[in-house]
Amino acid sequence: MVTVTGRLLPFAKNIFSFFKKLRPKWNWSEFQTVMNAYGLRLIFLTCLSPIITIIPALTFKIAIETSSIIGYLLALILLLPWVLIPTLFIQHISNRSKFGKTLSYGYAVMLIVSFFLWIYAIT
Repeated sequence: MVTVTGRLLPFAKNIFSFFKKLRPKWNWSEFQTVMNAYGLRLIFLTCLSPIITIIPALTFKIAIETSSIIGYLLALILLLPWVLIPTLFIQHISNRSKFGKTLSYGYAVMLIVSFFLWIYAIT
């Protein structure tokens, strides 16, 4: 058992050191400042944004029924804060690293997809 452990331990250390390099670099002081100031409000906003995109979807549905260009523009204007604010929040807490940008853009795509899913579910 000792020989097996002696051979596997250096192998495991190499693997875990590789994963340690892939870990994103978070700026914890910025995160602490933002969380002290806005804290739970931003977490709730980020978590509820896919659900709240129903408001622009309802506006879009009304615009479809009335064939109103102003309704389409209003739906896009209502969608903008629900996509922009959580995306910028994720980029801010990740210090605009490559990982943070990728994560925030992926989240923005998920919000836009949820918007279209709401439109599909409503109509």
